[in-house]
Parts: sequence; structure tokens; C-alpha cells
Amino acid sequence: MQANEEQKKAIEWNTGPALILAGPGSGKTFTTVERVKYLIEVHHADPSHILVITFTKAAARQMRERFLKRMGGKPCPVSFGTFHAIFLHILKISRGYRSGSILREKEKREYLRTVLSGMKGDFPMEKEWEDGLLAQIGYIKNLGKMPEEFLDCGITKEQFARIFMGFQQLLREAGRLDLDDIAAAVCHLFRTDIEELARWQKQFRYILVDEFQDVNSAQYEAVRLLAGASRNLFVVGDDDQAIYGFRGSDPSVMRRFTQDFPEAVRIELSINYRSQKGIVECAGRLVEANKERFPKKIRAANDEGEKTSLSLYGKRGTAGENVCGRMAAVKKTAALVLKEEEGPDGIWKSLAEDQSVRAGSFPNKKEEAKELIRLIGETQAKNKSDTIAAIFRTNSDAVWLAAALEQAKIPFVMREQAKNPYDHPVCRDLLAYLRFAKVDRSRGQFLQIMNHPGRYLARQRIPEGQVDFTALKEAYRDKPYMQEILARMQTDIMRIGRMDLYAAVNYVRKGIGYDSWLCREKSGKTLEEAKAAADFLQESVREFRNMEQLEEHLEAYGRALEEGSQKEDAGHGTEGLQECEKRPVELITMHGSKGLEYDVVFLPGCCEGTVPHKKSASGKELEEERRMFYVGMTRAKKKLFLTWERGTKESPGFASRFLYECGYKD
Repeated sequence: MQANEEQKKAIEWNTGPALILAGPGSGKTFTTVERVKYLIEVHHADPSHILVITFTKAAARQMRERFLKRMGGKPCPVSFGTFHAIFLHILKISRGYRSGSILREKEKREYLRTVLSGMKGDFPMEKEWEDGLLAQIGYIKNLGKMPEEFLDCGITKEQFARIFMGFQQLLREAGRLDLDDIAAAVCHLFRTDIEELARWQKQFRYILVDEFQDVNSAQYEAVRLLAGASRNLFVVGDDDQAIYGFRGSDPSVMRRFTQDFPEAVRIELSINYRSQKGIVECAGRLVEANKERFPKKIRAANDEGEKTSLSLYGKRGTAGENVCGRMAAVKKTAALVLKEEEGPDGIWKSLAEDQSVRAGSFPNKKEEAKELIRLIGETQAKNKSDTIAAIFRTNSDAVWLAAALEQAKIPFVMREQAKNPYDHPVCRDLLAYLRFAKVDRSRGQFLQIMNHPGRYLARQRIPEGQVDFTALKEAYRDKPYMQEILARMQTDIMRIGRMDLYAAVNYVRKGIGYDSWLCREKSGKTLEEAKAAADFLQESVREFRNMEQLEEHLEAYGRALEEGSQKEDAGHGTEGLQECEKRPVELITMHGSKGLEYDVVFLPGCCEGTVPHKKSASGKELEEERRMFYVGMTRAKKKLFLTWERGTKESPGFASRFLYECGYKD
């Protein structure tokens, strides 16, 4: 790869501080690797004095491998590592810590429970609640202070402060650290031990930091101290891609860098070698709405883009046949939205002259998923080697498309572990009603539904084996009021048994009163999730004529989800594919997509309340939501599809404000 003028300036930088603003697809890894090589070969820097810090083991490994390849395999003792690895190395040598000094996840939970057991109060003590509490503890450590807005963990701010202090006290007594303590421990070392600071400053005379927008205050302070009087701190990042605020990362650190190092050179890597011109321009319009950012103008290396015909909308006939309306030719106009046509299931609008970005609206998630399946199939038929991803705000948002992909028998992978939506307690209840009414009168199915909603039935009175209402009434012969309850339940079960699956679920929810019971039992986010699970199941069963087909789908979906789930650092899951094979579709979150790229990208669910999330609709949180959307958009190389659901009169959906910022018009 030949360096462009911007990259060349960064590569040849010798001593002193430098801020490299590297936009998406601008070759920042290439620039960083070449700069290290240039330091050694031209500026004659000692390789053992060069430190390169990044955020993930995979990124550090990739950068090291690329560097060694560029050096022709010659031994070069440059230090590549993550913040955690480098800082732990310093603490091991300077303070005698060992790898075993760091708490494992299981131990963190045990320490937390020890603290809670010594406090007054009725705490939930559920895994999800503990996870939220530990996440808040880690967030505050990374932030370096108590936040203005406290995460709702079901406890008061005063209770949390006591839990936090107790947790840290246990760590000190045991001489242990958790990962979120490491940067602060290094800062303390450097501030209190001048000799050790001088030792490490002598060791690392050239410091390069990758993904600088993701650092937190403690990490920045540690590398600032480490740079010392030489001030050879070369940082590479993009404040427009800062999306880890929930971990304490703060893009304002990049502005602090320019204050702490006013003499720093600022170099912009502004040429995007990844995406079509329309994608770059559309994403640029979006992120310009953020106020707290370095202004920059990213441009595409390929200014021409694709001048091709465009599939405007998906129209479905009977028996699921897809009829695709196409433009005979695309006419350039001065208007941003070139042309629109409306079909019965959706509207597609082009947001770019080169047709690389399209936005579409659909009545509901189900129709949205069907259209995406059609487009995915069309893309794979045209070019089997194209990489395709659907990028979501959260993992749970992916369940509709995952189910549709399984039904269409299109292979998919999930880079982050996803929960099976059918395992949600609400889905288990509704499925148990269907099974008990139609195929399985076992005690297990009955126990699942008997008090959902409440019927005052006691577990010990339910006979083993098959459940018979005559026997149940006999078991409750001493309680006259229960006879009426059991008679009503028997009638309900008989009605459900005669209904199709969709009507049966609707009857459980409305006729039996399951939804009303949920509203009494749950509230807030838990109630929202419960209703969403019920909606998901009800829409899902509409596709099946009987329980046998539904059970086959449940088994196949669970198997596909298990096979498709991958660990975060497992790569794209397409290695070893033959050229003739279709690549699996990747389902991934906006956070998980950072640093990746795909030929075709879908961003479903672009609705207000989802993106931006309804709890992050203003201030700094809104700007981070916009940056997340920007990251999702800029993963696309050739085509980008943005979709949203219009909903119903009773529950209307609204296009995300981010779509309008991209140039979308109603």
C-alpha cells in the first residue's frame, strides 16, 4: 500500500506529541505500523524503547504480526500490548503483583456477596442484578469519580457508596485487584514513586496509543505521566467513533490531550478507502450534528461510486412470492432523495446519488425481516463472496431477523452470545399453554401455567402424570370457590385447543387475562421486555399450522442460534469457505461491529426509542448514540440499508431522528 500525503506526514513524525485523527477506513493500523518501522529504520530509535498500546488482544496481535512482516521477520523487541497487559506488567515488576493477583469474574461476585451479606437491606441477589452492580462499580473506577447520574440498581446512592467502599476494602485486605483497578494503580505508582516512574520513562521513550478515543481518565493520566519530559506521545483515534461511555471511556480526553500538549501536531487521515462515496457522505451528514467533536471532512477514495439500477421496493404476491420492482434507469437530480416508490409492504428511498444508501419503512418487524431476507438472498445470488452483516443496537433486537433467517435456511453467525428469545419466561408460559391445550397434558406443562395468571392452585394438590380436570376438581372438593376457577380454566383450555396458534396465544393474552396479570406483576423495563416477548411469540406462531411445525421450528432455531453464536474474538466465521459457498450473514451489535467491515450492511430497527435509545435521547448520551449509529453505517463498503417500522394506529412507530440527519425525508 502506498501512503497518501496525510499518512506520510504521520509516518515520518519523529519526536514530540502528535494527535492523529483517523476516520473510518483511513488506514490507521497501516499508518501506526509504518510509523514504528520508520522510527527504527530512519530515526534509528531503539526498538526496545517503543511501546504500542491498543485495547484488545486481537488488535495487539494483529498489529504485531503486521509489523514483523513489514520488518521481514527480523527480531524487533517492540512492545505491543493492551492497556491491561502493559499496566499489569509494570505492576508485576514494580510492586510484585502476580497474574493471580487479579480477580476472576467468579471471585468478584463472591467478594460482592460477602459485602452484601454484612449490610442491612433486602437485596435481590439475582445474577443479573449482581452483574449490573459490578458493572456500575467498574464504571466508577474507570470514570475516577461518582457519576452525576447514578445507574438504577434498585438501591439508593448511599447504599451503593457503602457497597463500593466495602468491596474496595476487601480487595485491599486481600492484596488483590480487579481489571478496573489496574490503570489507577499505575497512576498511583507513578505519582508516589519518582524512581519507578523514571525507570519506566527510560524504558519506553516512544509511546503510540491506538483507538485513543476509547481511553478513560485513568488510562490517559498513566500514559501522560509515562511520556514525561520527552513528550513522545503519538495517539491515533477518532472522536466520532467513541462509543464506550458505559465503560468510563471519555472522548473529551482527546481535547484534554491538546490542552496538556499544546505543541502537539494534529494530522487528519481523511480519506476513506473502505466505503462508497454515498455512504461516506451520508454518514458525514449524520455525525456533523454532534457538537462535542473535532470538525473534519472525510472523503471517499472512490469518488465515482456505483451507477447502477436500484431495487426500489419488495412487493409480495400470494404464497410468499417476491416481485421486485426495479428502475429502468437512475436519473441524477439535484434533490438528495432521488426517487421513491411505495409498495404494499414498504417504501425504499435512496439517500445517495450513487445508490449506495437506501432507507425503507415497513408495517412491522415481521415484514421488515421478510424484506431483508429477500435482499440478502438477492445479494448472495449475485455474488456469493460478498460479506453481509445486520447491525443492531442491542443483541435482543436481532431476534426477529435471526428467526426469519432460520426459517429461510440462510446460515448466520452471531459474534456475541445471544439469548434464545423462546427461553424468556413469558414465551415459556405461552408455549406451555399451547402444549397443554393441544398435545401434552403432563404435570410439568400444567405447573408452568396454573398460576399465570393467579388461580390459587397449590403444587402439592396436582397429581403426578397426566393432569385431568375431573381429578383436579375432586382434589379441591373441600373448596367450593375453586370449583368455579377450575371450570373456567377447563373451558379456556378446551377453547385454546380448537384455535389456530396465533388466535390461541391472543386468547391467552386477552381472554384469559395473561397481559393484565403481567401488568400487575411487573413494571418498568421488566414489563416492557415481557410484553415484547409476548408480541414476538404471537407473531412467530402465525407462520405455523400446527404444534408439530412449531416444535420443529423451536428446535431448529435453538440449534441455529447455538451454532451461530461465536466468541467476541473468533473472527468472521467464514474461514475455510470454498469460493462457491455462500458466506453466512453476521448478526452483530453496533458496539461489536467496531473495527469490522462488510460489503453489504443492514441497520434494521431505526426507530425513535431504539436508536437513539429512549433513555439516551439528550445531552452526551444522545451524542454517543449518534456515534454508535455512525460506526454501524461506516462498516459498509458497497451497500447500506436503513430500515424502520411504522407500527399501528394504537402503537405507531417513528423514524429515528438519525435517518433525517442522514437526509431522509417523509
